[in-house]
Amino acid sequence: MHKDIRQLMQRLGLKDREGRIYLTCLQHKDGLFIHEIAEATRITRSTVDLTVRRLAQRGFLNKVKVGRRLRYQADAPEALLFRQKQLVEDLEQAVPLLSKLGGQKEETEVIFFEGAEGYVRVHEDIMLNMAFVEGEKRELLSFASGVDAIKLFPNMNKQFIAKRIKKGFWYKGIAPQSSRSVPIWGSDAKALRAIKYLPDDITRFQVDMQIYADNVMLYSPTPPVGGVVIRNAKIAESMRSLFRLVWRLLPEG
Repeated sequence: MHKDIRQLMQRLGLKDREGRIYLTCLQHKDGLFIHEIAEATRITRSTVDLTVRRLAQRGFLNKVKVGRRLRYQADAPEALLFRQKQLVEDLEQAVPLLSKLGGQKEETEVIFFEGAEGYVRVHEDIMLNMAFVEGEKRELLSFASGVDAIKLFPNMNKQFIAKRIKKGFWYKGIAPQSSRSVPIWGSDAKALRAIKYLPDDITRFQVDMQIYADNVMLYSPTPPVGGVVIRNAKIAESMRSLFRLVWRLLPEG
């Protein structure tokens, strides 16, 4: 199973053997009987029997009666996508009400992240939080470490930037001059991105700072790799004001 497809199955909530069974059935348009799935996947028949029932209940497989027996067909990927979109739309409508039920957080929350995986998760947090705010909080502001961040997150363009552009979130960054060598560290209106630079000989950020919604992220992209997200509206607004001050003092990139 291709690594990307296996990871996708896991993100859809499927365990490894569940993903294997779904993909095996997907390759057979007319579906498969239990013993055929067991033979193709080399998973014990008893495990296959339990797993296909669970997948059928969750909508990943459809039952087709053939005489007194059941054949299992994989639900079309398009159908899975449609259900996921419907779930997202329903959740987006419910979020304002759920937020009110949860009440307002009065204490500062600090979340710790480690390694390259943590850096990816932080960017997922950025997309999530910016989706539910309005106005200036929908801008992602950054004191960027530049090239080091790209080394840590080489798939940033595909996994984060493309999604940010699709959502209409602007990115404004202050980065070291050396970042000019990387295409995504240049101003580009089509990419909803504006960059200004600081001379490397004056200062070079050793951490990547991102200000979004009511959060501030601080992350070291070089060893020791790790960082934190601080959830505090007052801190976020103060850092947003600091960013704007520095931004106004810098010449256009």
